[in-house]
Amino acid sequence: MGRLRHLFRAAAALLLLGGAAVLAADAPQARTRVPQPVIESARGGQCVEDPAIMRRDHMKYLKHQRDETVHGGVRGAKYSLKTCIECHASQTTQSVAATKTNFCVSCHSFAAVKIDCFECHATQPAATSAFHPLVHPSGTTAQLTRLVRALGAETPSAPRP
Repeated sequence: MGRLRHLFRAAAALLLLGGAAVLAADAPQARTRVPQPVIESARGGQCVEDPAIMRRDHMKYLKHQRDETVHGGVRGAKYSLKTCIECHASQTTQSVAATKTNFCVSCHSFAAVKIDCFECHATQPAATSAFHPLVHPSGTTAQLTRLVRALGAETPSAPRP
């Protein structure tokens, strides 16, 4: 009787292992149950680092480059935000943060991480500057911006009103 019980348990264990093997064969389907970020294709080709490294450490590179730029005046380096935007801007919107499928927004939304880069920096490639023009809903800041630009266009020897 003990031997029959042992054989029954061994058969049950084999059936469980066989079932686990069948489920493991379907593992790719199990992985797709978790929604993945939808990222539009962008302009870029080869990234400055391996994609797995960039997914994990891009914020470290950007912070280091920020410090180099702000404190050392180093611009146009390997990890500059401007370079990232030039490669990763959507071909549809020309931006990395205009829609939920744009490069930065899609991954940051998926990871529930706030993006604060674009509170100051442009989300689109620009030849002149990486900063947004000053804009405020009241229009006062826009008026101030026009005034500052007009003053900047004056020559240094011209008297100010």
